[in-house]
Amino acid sequence: MIDSNTTQVMIQLLMGLVYAIPSLLFIIISIYYLLKMGSQIDGTLILIGNVITFLCVIIGQIVFIQFAFYEKWQHTGYSYISTGISIFSFIGRVVFAVGVFLLIKKMIKQKNSNS
Repeated sequence: MIDSNTTQVMIQLLMGLVYAIPSLLFIIISIYYLLKMGSQIDGTLILIGNVITFLCVIIGQIVFIQFAFYEKWQHTGYSYISTGISIFSFIGRVVFAVGVFLLIKKMIKQKNSNS
């Protein structure tokens, strides 16, 4: 029989996976874009940014479960780890945003040259 602690861990893991789905979709879309368009800096940045974000979501959930349910770290240790993951995730999101900006800029330039 499953105890309440195991149930809570499973719920946390599922919530982490649900939160990671958009990043996973963007990873698939950016791989498709790179396969169709060839190596493009915008697609590469979008892919790298989303891989970083996806990894941060997964690692963040694992760290939270270790802290909350298995009490592996004290509060300050968890705070340092969580802050590091947040900083790394922020960097990934900035890289993603730069890639999207470059893609939009390229699309606008193409549209203007076709007009």
